[in-house]
Amino acid sequence: MAGWTIRAMEPGDLPRCAAIEATAPDPWTEPQLAEELTSDFGRLFVACRDGQIAGLAVFQLAAGEASLNALTVDPAARRQGAGRALLTGALAALRAEGAQSCFLEVRAGNAAARALYESVGFAAAGVRRGFYRNPAEDGVVMALNLD
Repeated sequence: MAGWTIRAMEPGDLPRCAAIEATAPDPWTEPQLAEELTSDFGRLFVACRDGQIAGLAVFQLAAGEASLNALTVDPAARRQGAGRALLTGALAALRAEGAQSCFLEVRAGNAAARALYESVGFAAAGVRRGFYRNPAEDGVVMALNLD
């Protein structure tokens, strides 16, 4: 998407990313993000515009399968293409690393996120009853073939 730069998250990005995550219903903390950033399986990305981080995505990649664990955009930057740019850029990077598929869970009631995921090719693959807390809600499992 125009104007957005997608890149790998760096340790210096952690405070800003944790602040963005704090706006999510079930946020990742800065120590959790730091742990994932140093994990062999963690793949974390940020969306930047004008040098400022506006969103982050947390994936894991193992045995050709990527899992999206979080995608959060700063409320002030929503509806400006950051989420789509972040998702498509991260998926391209994961595909280049050998990912053949990607899975995620999304709140059943999060129509905007579901529409975003469907627009890049994800399809519903099942439901996990009571998957989310704060507030309690079902999770829709979505899958995308990256081959």
